Amino acid sequence: MRVLNIEDTPTKHRAIRDVLESCRVTDIDHEMYLDDGVARYKEALAAGNPYDLLITDMWYPPEKGMKEAECGDILVKLADKEHWDVPILVCSNQHYNYQNILGTLYFSENVDWEGQLRKYVEEIKKKK
Repeated sequence: MRVLNIEDTPTKHRAIRDVLESCRVTDIDHEMYLDDGVARYKEALAAGNPYDLLITDMWYPPEKGMKEAECGDILVKLADKEHWDVPILVCSNQHYNYQNILGTLYFSENVDWEGQLRKYVEEIKKKK
């Protein structure tokens, strides 16, 4: 299973990676900026090696050197417009609701986001 995580906070990326690795997912790519994430996704698709899951934060820079923006929202809308064939999870410390993605994870110490992520990963693995 291949996963692309677009996240600009290193500790949050490590936490997500740790959960994925506990699910025996080891093919995990990481980008910190929207432009790099979109390029990585499209390159993998063009190479015939698509991702099985895309996890995105909500707030991160569109490109290096720029301030954070609501890039997760931009990514979800782009994926919908271009009909990307990949499940998407928004993982943020704020609640979001999207109809056209796999789901959202509320990244907080007060909820079991890790258990929710594990359930999503297992769902995807069963469909493969």
